[in-house]
Amino acid sequence: MRIRHPWTNAIVAGALAVIAVAPAAAQDPQSPPPAANTRTRPDARPGQARAAQQADRLEIGELQRLFDAYTVMQAQDALQLDDAQFGQFLPKLKSLQETRRRNEQGRVQLVGDLARLTAPSVAAVDEAAVRDRLRALQELEGRAAAELRRAYDAIDQQLDVRRQARFRVFEQSMERRKLQLMLRARRGNPGLND
Repeated sequence: MRIRHPWTNAIVAGALAVIAVAPAAAQDPQSPPPAANTRTRPDARPGQARAAQQADRLEIGELQRLFDAYTVMQAQDALQLDDAQFGQFLPKLKSLQETRRRNEQGRVQLVGDLARLTAPSVAAVDEAAVRDRLRALQELEGRAAAELRRAYDAIDQQLDVRRQARFRVFEQSMERRKLQLMLRARRGNPGLND
């Protein structure tokens, strides 16, 4: 039987509260008006503008780290790991998460570079720079695939075949849950407890 640590529920509640901050801000009449450099839709109501400003303050990386913490806590139950097994599994899961995050950040940077270099407003495309960024992206994708394979291999070495399969199902389920929460937060739907 596993023991749930007292901070477990606090982290889950905190992660979900942070994800729900945009809808709450939309209903808060005491929120400050948007800053001059904040972009808002012309047809947006004042509450929506405040919600957008609040959401902009909350970085995507922050949300990802909170959701990763939530995922870690759900993994023990989903894989039915006892505390000793979970203690060995946890660093491997965190390594997988960090590998994904680091490579995704690199990919976003390189694709952003490509977008700037090839934007419609660019009069003359610097083909050498574009080739360089494309080559860097290809190298990153190759490295990322190898790093992810190593991270999965480390996890698989600890899990039996059934748990390896359950882990893949669990990951897909958590990704779906993350997308649902983000969509609800964007729509301003406070019903996050489905």
